[in-house]
Amino acid sequence: MNMKTEIKNRSFVFFVMKGVVYIAFILGVIIFINYSVDASHVITAKSHTQMAKLALSGKTVAMPENYNERIYQVAIVNSMKNIPETVVIGSSRGMFLGSDITGFNDIYNNCVSGACIEDYYALLGLYYQKFSKLPSRVILEVSPWVFYGDNPEARWIESYAYRTAAERFYQLVNSKELKEDVKKENPYLSLPYFQYNISVIEEKGSEAFSGEKATESLNDKEQADYSDGTIRYAEALEKRSEERLAKVQATAGGVTYENSQNMTEINSEKSLDFESLIDYLLGQDVEVVLYLQPFSVTQCYYIFDEGLNAVFADVEVYLHEIGEEYDITVVGGYDSREFGLTDEMFIDFMHLDKEGTMLIWEKKQ
Repeated sequence: MNMKTEIKNRSFVFFVMKGVVYIAFILGVIIFINYSVDASHVITAKSHTQMAKLALSGKTVAMPENYNERIYQVAIVNSMKNIPETVVIGSSRGMFLGSDITGFNDIYNNCVSGACIEDYYALLGLYYQKFSKLPSRVILEVSPWVFYGDNPEARWIESYAYRTAAERFYQLVNSKELKEDVKKENPYLSLPYFQYNISVIEEKGSEAFSGEKATESLNDKEQADYSDGTIRYAEALEKRSEERLAKVQATAGGVTYENSQNMTEINSEKSLDFESLIDYLLGQDVEVVLYLQPFSVTQCYYIFDEGLNAVFADVEVYLHEIGEEYDITVVGGYDSREFGLTDEMFIDFMHLDKEGTMLIWEKKQ
């Protein structure tokens, strides 16, 4: 090997090593920022554990600006000393269901925004994983898009602990692995998450690294979680007003939430997973109650009269058939007009306020 060749080789090795060091440095920065800031709390749940302990001590907890509901549920169940007799599982449409509405004293509401079938398995899986048993009663809030085959909801995969609970409980119930059509991204190395965390640093400065501390809510004007998992909206939404009513009645089309405007049928795989879960719970002597929350009167005009979400009616029929087949109670329905509700009782087109929710539950047979 001549001198020129040796110099070229050394230069190439030096160039490669320099590149490796540069890449390692960049990866190190990404990992450091994502771990240290963790603005969506998908890596560490320290603040959520603090919130959970505060809530389970009987305090009303102020909700941080950007807390992760599903990671919070992991912290809640992990912090419990005893399993509740009754739990409420579902989406934000069921978050008002607590002891004052249901009449069940030993109850915890584990609802999360946009819950899908996988969330049902994850939330119940957390209890089974912690206590090696299930609650005596499960109230399932069921929205129509739970049975949409192309439902884009994927927040259930963000937390390893939450996702693992779903996978293990699904395996137990169905004797097969849970299919995951959504790509799982490593939050430590995620470039989009890094960019988001950088934006938080730009907004908050050094405070972005300190995290959000759990605090008791002493101001009833802010959104908060009660000690039984039920919620209190911010005052502007909690109280009925002309402004709130105007927003409810501003609807000018069908429901598009979770892309449900494209939903034309009940997906067979989703319904099978749902029925398998019901069957398993009943086999474990767990009482099951299905809760269907209505949509606003204005929204019902587009859903049912204009037929813009015609499949919602099919879902309601299906759920009542499930109720009859399995001899379980079905509370509520999707058409608010059948219950004498008015738009004034809604926070938005798909969320009843607390008084409206109580009226629906009182019609429980």
